[in-house]
Amino acid sequence: MKNRIALTASILGVLSLGFFLAGIGKPGICIYDEPLYVKGARSILSGHQDLNPEHAPLAKFLIAAAMKISGDTPFGWRLASALFGAITLAAIFLWTYLLLRDYAIALTAAGLTLLNNFLFVMSRVAMLDVFYFAFVIWAVLAFTAAIVLEINLAWRRVLVATSGLLFGLGVACKWTAVPTFAAVVFAAAILYVRNSNHVREIGATTLAAGLIFVPIAAYLLAYWPLCYRFHRPFSLVELVAMNEFIWRYHVACQGNPTLDVPWYRWVFRTSPERGLDYLMGNFIVVWGGFVALVICGWRLLRSFILNSGQRFSGKRSSEASSILHSGLLAEGLVTLFYAVNLLQWLFIPQKRHCYYYYYPPAMFLGIAMVIVLHRAQSPRLFGMRISILLLLASALFFLYCYPRMAALQSPYDCMFGCWA
Repeated sequence: MKNRIALTASILGVLSLGFFLAGIGKPGICIYDEPLYVKGARSILSGHQDLNPEHAPLAKFLIAAAMKISGDTPFGWRLASALFGAITLAAIFLWTYLLLRDYAIALTAAGLTLLNNFLFVMSRVAMLDVFYFAFVIWAVLAFTAAIVLEINLAWRRVLVATSGLLFGLGVACKWTAVPTFAAVVFAAAILYVRNSNHVREIGATTLAAGLIFVPIAAYLLAYWPLCYRFHRPFSLVELVAMNEFIWRYHVACQGNPTLDVPWYRWVFRTSPERGLDYLMGNFIVVWGGFVALVICGWRLLRSFILNSGQRFSGKRSSEASSILHSGLLAEGLVTLFYAVNLLQWLFIPQKRHCYYYYYPPAMFLGIAMVIVLHRAQSPRLFGMRISILLLLASALFFLYCYPRMAALQSPYDCMFGCWA
């Protein structure tokens, strides 16, 4: 079974990579925020002044590496994004399987994620989000494996350290990886206090080292190639100065009123982001997933209330005691990760709010849908599994959006109808 899961994840990665790469050289010009990061990658290749210092460096090095291999062309700009998008899809499949231990449901989650427009578009543009989220979802996968798999203690500790390393690399791509990292630290603390899911077995020292020291070290070390490339000292003073500049830049950045969309309007947005390959979430997934998240949140809250009541009365029920065990771990994690990735925009002092920032929380919506379907024991409608019907409906919506998202030329751009 382990070989089957690994093989399926590999096949999903390879097939989705081919899908993302098909026609990725169109349009033949930089779109949306691509000029910023392509310019930054070019400056890395040339070794001259850093032309994009307002973000952490790792994702730009990855874009530059792909450009070094395949050329300074539209294909070369976007090649690394396609690779990391494919890696993301494989992780979504593995994480869902790890949470639910249902092969068909994990495949459904991967299918819904692939069809949710966001992954397709963000895997075909030279921007930062696909890189940081790929590191984040693999970090989440490593942490989850550490606390749910029946493995020896040494492997649990290695997985925790791996999770911390990947989180550090994610933050080194873009700072918006921090909320998911903080959510994992929070979850680890809660599970440790409750002595749940092998966390206390791992040990407080290992958890602190793996989820605090390792990420910080990985983040700081990601700046070494940048300092080396631009002949800057790799020192604490230099690192503080570079990071202070990133903070000040984003606090002061006013954004573009024509492009900014308040975060609370992302969830049910119905008009495409025309400048970014007509990006718009697949209504079946983003709306259905939001309803599923509400259900997951309600189940979690209900169990918490039940648990509190049982504690108050001095009794415990099997349902109450399972709130932080495997029974509700899936609901808890998917709700937590969606919430922190969306609600962070309540607190981040940055004034610019673009619709594509919804990409990270949107990646958890397909998983929320299959969690609900799994708990309902694969319900049927008209004799067909609802999961199959949802996949078919999502595929039809994706097909309608595909010509514009893939930058097909006339008359194929309107082969299924033009956008209003």
